[in-house]
Amino acid sequence: MCLEVNLELLFLLPIFLPLLTAIFLFFNKNLFNELITNFFTLNSALLSFAISFYVFVMLALDKFQPINYSIFQWTNTPDIKIGFTLDGLSGIMLLLVTGLSFIIQLFSTSYMETDEKHNNYFVYFNFFVFSMLLLVMSSNFLVMFFGWELVGLSSYLLISFWSKKPAAAKAGNKAFILNRVGDFGFLIGLMIILNTFNTFDFYTVLKSASDVPENTITLITLFLLLGAFGKSAQFPLFSWLPDAMEGPTPASALIHAATMVTAGVFMLVRISPILQHSKIAGMVIISFGLLTALLAAFSAINQYDIKKVLAYSTISQLGFMFIAIGAGAYVAAIFHLVTHAFFKALLFLGAGAVIHSMHHEQDIRKMGALRKQMPVTASMMGIGTLAISGIPPLAGFWSKDEILASVFANGGIYYIFWALGLGAAFLTAFYMGRHWLLIFEKDNGFDHSNVNEAPKTMTRPLIILGLFSIFMGFINTPFFHGVEKVLHYSLEGVEITHLPEGITLIVLAVLSIGAGFTGLLIAYLIFSFEIFKRFNFKRINLDYPINLVKDLSFNVLYLNKFGNSIFVTGMKNFTRKVAVIVDGLIIDGSVNFVSTAFGKTSRVASATQTGLVRSYVVYFGLFLLLLIGLFIITPMVPQ
Repeated sequence: MCLEVNLELLFLLPIFLPLLTAIFLFFNKNLFNELITNFFTLNSALLSFAISFYVFVMLALDKFQPINYSIFQWTNTPDIKIGFTLDGLSGIMLLLVTGLSFIIQLFSTSYMETDEKHNNYFVYFNFFVFSMLLLVMSSNFLVMFFGWELVGLSSYLLISFWSKKPAAAKAGNKAFILNRVGDFGFLIGLMIILNTFNTFDFYTVLKSASDVPENTITLITLFLLLGAFGKSAQFPLFSWLPDAMEGPTPASALIHAATMVTAGVFMLVRISPILQHSKIAGMVIISFGLLTALLAAFSAINQYDIKKVLAYSTISQLGFMFIAIGAGAYVAAIFHLVTHAFFKALLFLGAGAVIHSMHHEQDIRKMGALRKQMPVTASMMGIGTLAISGIPPLAGFWSKDEILASVFANGGIYYIFWALGLGAAFLTAFYMGRHWLLIFEKDNGFDHSNVNEAPKTMTRPLIILGLFSIFMGFINTPFFHGVEKVLHYSLEGVEITHLPEGITLIVLAVLSIGAGFTGLLIAYLIFSFEIFKRFNFKRINLDYPINLVKDLSFNVLYLNKFGNSIFVTGMKNFTRKVAVIVDGLIIDGSVNFVSTAFGKTSRVASATQTGLVRSYVVYFGLFLLLLIGLFIITPMVPQ
């Protein structure tokens, strides 16, 4: 009991400490210089992580028994309260968010040191961390929704941080608006939950899910899924994420690694006791996840912005997490979320180090052969590239292989899903190999003699993340189910898809590794060995199909232009026509008709008002004769 009371008080501190830091820095931003701001924000982040680590260890000693803490009861009927929960799932996210936020802030102190809005950046950064922790530590859907919306707001502030740049302002607006589309669905889902269960409390709702008709469960999950599509950038609400690269690179690492974009994955795993009762929702999730993984991977193979490649990579990897959830492999989804957080943060911060050393150049065609000038950054980004490509024994291999094997274990149509997922894994290795080779290996003909390694405040975080990208995969292997043990109570009563056993698992692992190595090998042959220049392929005439693939990849199958023509330009033209027809002709027209009619009749009537007595006598006589005539013609009414 004493342990529970202590943890109740302690696990609230990491949630609200970033908020207090953001408020403190906001009111003193004109007083503090960069060094003082760095001191407060780094120590706050380190303290949050230290407390989170202690809380997680104490929770582990108590075998991850959930702890709920209610701050106050809002209403009794329906049952709505403001509260937080600490269990295995929220504990993982607590460690991940606070730990990575500290590492990224440490990197940011160097990356943002010359920026004129340095202090504002850390205000927004800490506010973002608070918003994400509010979301993942919530004990009910209402508090989760508060965090959900605040994450959207704070991401807008970070994406459009350099708002003087039109592209940054536009990107912030796009992210905010597209997320509102998803949030509208999320809000409808919450209304149905309150109407069905008369409460927002997770545990009450999740335990009662089996008593609710499947149609209602499907309706709830599909509306919540729309919210997840927006936050986690899944098709069709994914186009905001590549544009979000207009924000500072460390902010991109924060948003794309373990925070905002994983909110949808976290939410779906949280509602897994509901989700398992809807076969339709599961099929929708895995179908859209697979479509997104393939589409984003294809789009990444011919991008030239160093950060946009990683953005499409993030979308694709999130697609893998949705594939896992749709296949019932909830543990694999969270496991991949954790490993992806580290190697994607590593890749983004590595890209930031390159951009910093290249004086904010982001076109990889203008880089090349930077390995000698930036050996630490090249090595660490190489580790990140191998990890995301699924090369053993790095972290990405264990988590991605578990997802693909779990999909295969379902059998039937899931064999097709597995094969397509393996294709997405191959594309991932190919475009990430291309990314690394064009930056660090291939000589693109530019003089980089003035390029130097990034400062130690940047390379040290890269080394830390590199080590995690190597060893983090061992927390959940076929021989040690660490993540599954942590999530035992969070997924209590949930039917989880497990890995196949024996020779099947070995064959699947070999095929997964083969896909990764094949993708990297083809990337090497094309971009480093330059096989098309060394051998004559003119007889085969590959120019047209290659150029077509490049064009479709670079333009994302023209989906953005199609969406812009339909939903932006098309909607503008439609609303203008509606304004002309409905507002101009019908509403304004009817009002104008009435006023015109009254104007004309009044002008006719006013002609009779001459002011002459003889005219009025004539009118009087005429109306008197009219009355007499009516009296004579009209039959007498009997009394």
